[in-house]
Amino acid sequence: MNITIKDLEFLVNDSNKVAYNSMYDIILGQFENALQFTDIASMTEERQKAMGTCGIYLSSIVELLNTLRDLMEKGYIESAGSVATACWERTVTLRKIMIDPIQNSQTHTDHKESKRTPWTVKSMVSDILKQEHKINNIKSQHPFEEKNFYMQYTLLSSIKHGNPFTISYLNRPDYSSNKQLFKFKSNDSLDDKDLKIYIKMLVIDNALDALIDYSKEFRTKYDFLLDLRQQFNQLISSVELQAPTIMLTTPEEVTQEYLDYLTELDKHRRF
Repeated sequence: MNITIKDLEFLVNDSNKVAYNSMYDIILGQFENALQFTDIASMTEERQKAMGTCGIYLSSIVELLNTLRDLMEKGYIESAGSVATACWERTVTLRKIMIDPIQNSQTHTDHKESKRTPWTVKSMVSDILKQEHKINNIKSQHPFEEKNFYMQYTLLSSIKHGNPFTISYLNRPDYSSNKQLFKFKSNDSLDDKDLKIYIKMLVIDNALDALIDYSKEFRTKYDFLLDLRQQFNQLISSVELQAPTIMLTTPEEVTQEYLDYLTELDKHRRF
C-alpha cells in the first residue's frame, strides 16, 4: 500500500484513539461479569423470572458485541454494521424491559407473533426517555435525545438495509488494498478507521446504559459502572472522531428542526 501525507496524518491521530478500543473491551468485560453482586436466593420467584428474561438479552448482547469487535478488526464493515444494528435493538429492548421488569418480561414471555416484536422502536425509545426524565426529575421535553436515538438507528440501518449511497461508499474501488474484483476482502482503508471506531462506540455507548439499568434493578453494587459511564463521557468529549459521510439526505428532509438537532449534537458530543 502506498502511504501518503494524508495517511500519515491519520496514523499520528491514532494514538489518541486507542482509548476507544480499550474502553470497548472494558465495558464488554463488565457484561460478562453481570452476575457479580447478585443475590438470586433472596429474590421472589417473579423477580427471578424477570432477571432470567434480562439474562437472555445480556447473553445476546455479549455475543453480538464480541462478533462486532471481531468483524471490525478484520475490516468487514458491512457485516459488522448488520450486527451493530441487531445489538442496538437488543440494548433498547433490554432498557424497555427494565422500566417495569416483572410486567415487561411477562409481556416478552407471552409474545406469540413471529412478524413483530412486543414493542416498536419508536415506543421503546419514547418510554426510555420518559423514564430517564422521571428518574432525573427533568420537566422539559426530550426532542434532542429522541432524534439522536433515531439518527443512530437510521445510520446503522443504512448499512444493514443497503442504502444506495451507503453501500456504494462501503464498496468503492479503493476501500481495500486488494484490487481483485468481487473477491472477499477486508476494508483496510485508512479513510475508514474512524468509521469502524464510531460504529463500535455508538453501540457500546447504548449497551453501557442498558447494563447500568439492569444493575440498578438486580445487583447490590454497581457504583463502578457509574464511574465507568463518567469516564466514557469524558473520553467522548476529549477525543474526536472524523468518520466519513455514509448517508445523504435531500433538501426536503433538512428541516429547521433537523438543523437544530445537528447543532445540539455538536454541543453534546455524543454518538
